[in-house]
Formats: sequence, C-alpha cells, structure tokens
Amino acid sequence: MLLQTRIILFVLATTAVVSALLLGMAGLREDAADRHARELELARLESSWQLAMTTATGRADLALGRLASDPEVAQALGAGERAPLSRRLEALGITARAGFADVNLFASTGALLYSTDRSLDPAPLLGKTQVDTLLGGQRLPRGLRIGAGDRLLVTASSPVHSGTSVTGAAVIGLGLPAALDALRKAVGGRVFAVSRAGEPVAGANDPLWPVIQPLLRPAERVILPLQAEGRSYDLASLPIADLAGGRVATVLVALDVTQAAAERRLWTIAYVAAVALLVLAALALLYGYLRKNFATLDTAVQALQDLSAGRAMGYVELPAGNDEIGRIARAVEVFRGVMRDIERSAGQRERRLRRQQRFIRRQMETLAVTLEDEARQSLLDELRQIEMATYDPQSAQSKGVSDELGLLALGFSRLATRVSTQQVQLVQLVRDLREALADKRRLISLQQELEIARTMQLTILPQVFPSLPQMEVAARMVPAKEVGGDFYDFFPIPGGKVAIVIADVSGKGIPAAFFMLITRTMLRAIAESGVGPAETMRRVNNLLAAENEQSMFVTVFYGELDLRTGELAYSNGGHNPPLRLSRDGTVAELARTPGIALAAMPDMPYAERSLRLESGDMVVLFTDGVTEAFNDAEVMYGDGRLAAVVGAQAAASARDGLDGILSDVARFTAGAPQSDDITCLVLRWHGMAAQDGAPALPAMAAAQA
Repeated sequence: MLLQTRIILFVLATTAVVSALLLGMAGLREDAADRHARELELARLESSWQLAMTTATGRADLALGRLASDPEVAQALGAGERAPLSRRLEALGITARAGFADVNLFASTGALLYSTDRSLDPAPLLGKTQVDTLLGGQRLPRGLRIGAGDRLLVTASSPVHSGTSVTGAAVIGLGLPAALDALRKAVGGRVFAVSRAGEPVAGANDPLWPVIQPLLRPAERVILPLQAEGRSYDLASLPIADLAGGRVATVLVALDVTQAAAERRLWTIAYVAAVALLVLAALALLYGYLRKNFATLDTAVQALQDLSAGRAMGYVELPAGNDEIGRIARAVEVFRGVMRDIERSAGQRERRLRRQQRFIRRQMETLAVTLEDEARQSLLDELRQIEMATYDPQSAQSKGVSDELGLLALGFSRLATRVSTQQVQLVQLVRDLREALADKRRLISLQQELEIARTMQLTILPQVFPSLPQMEVAARMVPAKEVGGDFYDFFPIPGGKVAIVIADVSGKGIPAAFFMLITRTMLRAIAESGVGPAETMRRVNNLLAAENEQSMFVTVFYGELDLRTGELAYSNGGHNPPLRLSRDGTVAELARTPGIALAAMPDMPYAERSLRLESGDMVVLFTDGVTEAFNDAEVMYGDGRLAAVVGAQAAASARDGLDGILSDVARFTAGAPQSDDITCLVLRWHGMAAQDGAPALPAMAAAQA
C-alpha cells in the first residue's frame, strides 16, 4: 500500500475517531443535562407532593379545629356518650360526603367512642401509645398512615379540651385522592397511584394506565420515557412514605413532553449533519494537497528502486535542494559507495560467521544437559535440524533467517526459553506448595475453633430438664452447620410460673449464633421482670432493632405457664404456631397472635393469648427446620406429617415424644443434606399435682444451674 494511501487512511481514521469522540461527548453532555433535568423535575414533583400533602392535612386541620373546639363534643367525650357525637359531626360538616374518609373520637379513658367505620369491631386509626400521647395533651405529627383494609389516609389528630383539662382525642383521616387531586392541580399532569404491592389505588380508569402498568417500578424514584396515544410522556415515579418512614405507596405523574422531544430530535440531527459536512470538507482539502506534493516524491522513489536492483543506468536526475527530495538525491550517491564496500567485506564476514557457529553450538549442547530428559532430547533434535538447514539456504529462509549465525541464534533462543520456562515452573510449584500448606494450617485451626463454638453453644442451651410433678419438658437442637441460629429455653419466672421459648434467627452459621445469644440473654432478663408475654416481646424487639446494622431478625414463640393453674399465656412473633395434642388424641395449632419477627422494625405491637392445659395435654414447639426438611427427592416434610407423628405420641412421655418426632424427621430425610437448623421442644402437662407449685421452682432453677 502506497504511503500516500496510508496517510489518507490514517487521517480518515483519525478524523472518524475525533468525530465519534465529539459526538460521544455531545451525547454524554446531553445525557448529563437530561439526568440533571430529571433530578430537577423529580425535586419539583416532590415539592408539589409535599404541597399537596400540606393542602390535604390543612383541610383536615381545619375540620379538626372545629371538632376539637366544639363544647358539645368535648362534653360528650368526657361523659363517654356516643349518641350526641354523630349529630354534632353532621352539624359541623365532618362527614364522608364532605370527603372525610374516617373519623375517630376517643374518650378520656382511651376507648374508641366513635368511628365512621360501622363494622362491629372497627379498627382505630391510632395505637394505644399514640392515643395516650394525645390524652396527655400533646399533638401527633400529621401525615400519611395506613388504615384498616390497607387504606391510605392523610391523618391529623388533636386532644379535645374542656377548659384546661383534656376530655378526649380526635383523629380525622382524608382519603389519598384528596392529596392526589391537589397534586394534579399543582403539576397539570395525569396522576396515578399504586400500593406497596403494585396494585392500582388511583387512576386505573385512565386510558393511559394499561401502557403505564408494565413499566411500574414501585420502589424506585425515577423518570421513564413513555410513548402512547401518539404523544411523548415523561413518567415520574415517586415513592411516598408514611409517618414511620416506610414506603406505603408510589405516586406516578405522566407529563406531556411531545413538543420538547421533537425540538430535541431536530437539534440532534442538525448537529450530526454539521459535523459530517465539516469532516468531508477537511478530507477533500487533504486529498488535493497530498496528490499535488506526492508526484515529485514518486519519481525519487523510483530512482531508489533502480539503484537497489543494481540498475545504475536507470538513474534519473532529481531536483536538488534542502527539502526532502534533495536529501534523497544525496543519499543515492552515498548508497552506491556503500554497496561496493559490502561486496569487499562479504568474504571476511563468511569466515567469521563459521567460527561463531561452532562456538554457539558447543554452548547450546552444554546448556541442554541441565534440562529434563524429554526437553533435552527435543532441543538436540532441533539443533540437528538447524545444522542441516545451515547447508540448505531454502530451509533457512523458511525459518525466517538469512544466514547460519541466525539459525544458531534461533536455536539458542529456543534453548533459553526452555530453561527459563522450566525455572518458572519450578518456582511456581514451590510457591503453590507453600500456599497449600498455609491454607491447610488455617483450615485446621478454623475447624477447631468452629468445633469449640458448637460445643459452647450446645452447652448454653438447657440440656437437663427438671422432673416436676406438674409437667415434663424435653428439647433438642440439631444445627445445620457447626453452629446454628435456632434456640430454645426453659426457666422459672416470678409468680409460680415457668417460661418456655423457641426461636429461629434469620440465616445460619456464626452470625446467626451470635444474634441467638444476644436474643436469649435479652429475653431472659426482661422475662424475669414479670411484665407478661406481649410486653416482654415488645421490649426485646425494641432493644434488638435499635442496633441491628446487619438487618437480621428472629422469629420467637414465648409462653408463660402457671404451674398452679395450668394456664399458658403466650405471644408469637412471626414463628410457627405450636401444636397441642389433647387427651382425646386431636392435634391442633395454638391460636395465632398478631406480631412480626423481632428486630425487623421498632415500636411494633404484640398481642397475647392464653389457654388452660388439661391433664395429659402435650404441647410441641418447633422451628421451620422441622417442617421444611427435604428428602433426596426434594419433597418437603410438611405440616401434615408433623401433625400425624405428634398425634401418635398420645401415650409417650416428653422425652419419648421428642425422640419420636425427631426420629421420624431423620427417617424422612435419610440420605439428604440438612438445609436448616432443626429445633423442637415438647411439654407434657400432668395437671396440678401439688396445690402450691412454688416449692418446685427453686429445685428447677438449681437443676438448670
């Protein structure tokens, strides 16, 4: 390829790269501008949403002010009378027809005295703690809450005064559409709303909704382009939170940007066309300049080719001067003299090359002795081929060299490569061996530490259970790894009661084991204060959630059994409900209580239930490692099999019942790896054998110690 052609191609490639960079930088700048514009638009929409919320809460505050300042309402709340309240709300215009979705009025005792929810057991908008705050004369933050039936309500609340004393509390909730209407007026777009699960809350009847629904990203704050109805839209997704800071819904705003998108496309086309025209003009000028100046250079190159081929008569007169062509003419004369000197020194060089050849051959044979047998034999074969090629010029040229010394140098290079490769391999083998030994030592140390941790964990859990006249208890944990996250506990608490606990920490291994120890310690410390199951769970949840940087959680079933009466009071924090085997052989789950796993979220309420055990009843507590155990066919053990094997323990003791359940799980999963910790606690109630259960508790504490 001619130099002229290469230069043109190089310049063409350089120009194309520069043009691409310019277009890319322009695209990046435009993308950055678009991102900035989207952020500004999202900020504007968020400000509009806050303004809409302020408008809605302001409307609720106005109605709340009329309600809280009404003397008849204050008197009725103070007296606990329901009848006058409905009439006064109608008179004040605070009704569902006026847009107020829910109204709660609380008496001074904290009881829900009036609610617009006409169900038999209406759910209050506020919890007991928040109502107590209002009855203490303080106001609560206003904003978005989740009401009964997962309704989204904009709420405002206030204490109701009669003179200087608080006679009750009032809570008013507006439906989410009130805030959406205010947002629609503020931004002028089409507004939609979806719940946390992505279900439509508002705007589902809009013709644009079927196009928007596949693009939903409920948890993201983003603006997406959208084409529908022959128009261009920017679809803004704004997650909204309730007063607790958790995401409860997502507001979607579709803004018509058809005209702006068309203008942006026109500017992009104009910019690309201008760059293309500029590049074509530059290439045309370069081509004309090179074609004019390379004509003289072509003549000089032809003269050099004639000289290199030995055609001195083909010499042409070249222009003299100090430019490149003049310097080429002087170089041609020098080249003629050099050619004559080369012919004289050719014989001397041949003799010198022969001597060097013999020396290099001897050195190569000496070095080959240090190689392994296979590599040494291969190298000697190559050396013989090189020696044969020394006397065959065509073979030498095929190997890429032009003389005998070059062939020997090629062989020497191959020898050096083989020696260095063998040395590198030996060094790498030694390094790998050292690393393998170090890894083995670390692995042995880690296995020893894990075995110590396993022994310590099993030692912490109760292993010896006291023999009480009223009851028997047996429990066991089988960790899936060296250490596990399940645990159980059984200990006395004040009032002639014993506490029974079973729990399952999220995850497995060492992190779960540490979290298990923390939970067990906190649960014991709070339970011994005698505050009851629900309050114990609430306090432990708040303590665990306060410093939960790893976002772990634990499901817990906690119960308190009165040894004098056989009454079992319990609270369940997201755990599998225990099974009760009655005297008649029926197996049933204990009634569930509301409550989520501990450490998942602070300030969560926990409910409490109780039941009275009959003589001969058996209660089986277990973790999901029992029901979710799989056999080698990937079939799960399941609740049905567990209920069946529990029903078969009607005449068994607590220890035999525990062995029967775990043995059945082991038979089912025989040959399959254990996927989760397996923990089970069995309690057999014999009835009140002694009138006073207190004397048995110190003996029980001594047995556990």
